Amino acid sequence: MENWSAIFFKSFLVYYQIMVMICSLPPNLSYGDFESGTRPEEDIEQDKISYPCHELYYKTVSAKDSKQSLSGTFSGLTQSICKDRKGNGKIPQHSPVCGQSSTPIDQDQGTLGVSKAKLGNFPWQALTFNYGRGGGALLGDRWILTAAHTIYPKDSFFQKNKNVNVFLGHTDIEEIIKLGSHSVRRVIVHPDYHQEESNNFEGDIALLELENSVPLSPNVLPICLPDNETLYGSGLMGFVSGFGMEQGLLVNQLKYVHLPIAKREACETWLLEKNRTEVFSSNMFCAGDSTLKQDACQGDSGGVFAVWDNTTERWVATGIVSWGIDCHKGYGFYTKVLNYVGWLKGIMEGVA
Repeated sequence: MENWSAIFFKSFLVYYQIMVMICSLPPNLSYGDFESGTRPEEDIEQDKISYPCHELYYKTVSAKDSKQSLSGTFSGLTQSICKDRKGNGKIPQHSPVCGQSSTPIDQDQGTLGVSKAKLGNFPWQALTFNYGRGGGALLGDRWILTAAHTIYPKDSFFQKNKNVNVFLGHTDIEEIIKLGSHSVRRVIVHPDYHQEESNNFEGDIALLELENSVPLSPNVLPICLPDNETLYGSGLMGFVSGFGMEQGLLVNQLKYVHLPIAKREACETWLLEKNRTEVFSSNMFCAGDSTLKQDACQGDSGGVFAVWDNTTERWVATGIVSWGIDCHKGYGFYTKVLNYVGWLKGIMEGVA
């Protein structure tokens, strides 16, 4: 007898196939309240929007709201221009809904060490290969948020990335590679990042624009950007996931750890005690505990520190795995994404 999971999965596949058929109607066929067609004089594709096609992963917004904050939905990243049956201009556009996971993460587990992720726990997780293994997170359906040092490593003679390979959609290394890489159209590294300054990870943030929008699915979903300081409170728990090293070896399965945001003073004192000279600026925060033997490690860089926002009920990328001292030996340090939201929005909206 089939279990409920198998029945649900088969039902979802049937539903998905039906939706693909509906969403793939030939040009100039109408559906619902909107019409599909092309206006030759403007050479603009008039994409049909029907709520059943996009209700799983997209939110429909009006054209006048197309520049809304990227902290919620990502209008402007994937847009459809529509006209109603009377030909009245641009109406709704659709944009990916962020911050939802198809397989809930157990947020009450406390700090129980490293765990193996299930499919759908971290659907925004990206695996990158440039000058080594790295991480990233999907924003919208065309952008990957990552760390600048995964593109231009510190203490390296490499000046330009030859090729950045991006993989999405699975928690197993072999399976995610089988799904194929997503071509990168351009790489944008923050101007404050200086590769030659080995002890300074200021501006350790970058965006990868993919050649094509990725099809969203239960295992490929974007995460949200932060919009307020309350997401950085001391003691607030977050999740860090990645395909990095564990006990000196690169893992074959996506792993994650549950960590508290630490008090800034505690991290500053810890760095002084260890006679470290790394820059710990206001554009960074630290997480973990000096007594805990769990942290991000090599190969996890570029992945995000994901926090559940109880107000909006969505996952938010508050930090990016940036630097640390060894692995699993105290605090880890993260790029504070909130301080760069304006820069990110400018790039993704085509302003910068």
